[in-house]
Amino acid sequence: MKVPVYVSYRTLEEEEVCYYDEFEKTVRCGDYNDEYEYTVDEIEFDQTDLEDIVDQYFNDIVEIIMHDNRYREKLLKKLSIQEKSSKH
Repeated sequence: MKVPVYVSYRTLEEEEVCYYDEFEKTVRCGDYNDEYEYTVDEIEFDQTDLEDIVDQYFNDIVEIIMHDNRYREKLLKKLSIQEKSSKH
C-alpha cells in the first residue's frame, strides 16, 4: 500500500535531513524517520487496499459485525436488498 505523506521543507531543514551539495550542485537527503498521526477521515483506501484489509482481518470483522447489533442489522438489511434485486 502506498501512502503519500507531505513533509514540510522546514522540517527537513530543521532536522538537517537535506542539504545542498556545493560540489555536485544538487540537494541530498538522508533518511527521515518520524511518526504521523491521522484520523480515519483523513485516510482514503482504494479497492485493492480494502480487499487486502478484509482478507487480513476477515474473522475480526465478522466477529465485530456479529456482536454489534448496529452492524448486524445493516448487514442483514444489505443482504435482503441484494436478495430481492437478484430475484428480479
